[in-house]
Amino acid sequence: MTSAIPTMDTGHVAKCIRCEQVIYKKSWCNPSGLLALCITALIITIPAFNLPLISIHLLGITEETNLIQGAIMMIDVAPLVSFVVLLCAVIAPTLLVLSIAISSVSLALNHKAIFLPKVFKVTRLLIHWSMLEVYMVSLMVAIFKLMNYADLYIGSGFYFFVALLLLNLTIISNYSNHQYWEKYQSL
Repeated sequence: MTSAIPTMDTGHVAKCIRCEQVIYKKSWCNPSGLLALCITALIITIPAFNLPLISIHLLGITEETNLIQGAIMMIDVAPLVSFVVLLCAVIAPTLLVLSIAISSVSLALNHKAIFLPKVFKVTRLLIHWSMLEVYMVSLMVAIFKLMNYADLYIGSGFYFFVALLLLNLTIISNYSNHQYWEKYQSL
């Protein structure tokens, strides 16, 4: 049983009347534009993950750390939390942007690659595991909690991380797995 896809304007979504789950969204979803955003996000990923996010000065000692170092430092104390931070704030967002970039290249070049259906499935899964915004909220909470006890300095990695977060949100909000499937099938 197939249901008809509703005719909608760009930016609108069709939701289930019972559970409010998004069934279909009509987004901007231009493979060339998304490819440009993905390339930019992949470039920004390097300084966002490797440059210091914050520096803490306490009792004459200054410590600075980046996202990856922070997650790795927790391995001994909380290995599960460390793994989840690495998965949701580093691995999944990077793989998500990479998978959207791969599918966007193929569709922008009108190339019907045989691996694209698998890339679409992986992309759909990774969207749920990419949680840069959750890490940002936890980082902001930590900053506000530590402000009373130590001198905090925002590092250059923080600004790259904010840019990456905004790019990631823009990519996810404009990507439509359904529309990519339609473009793939029409090739």
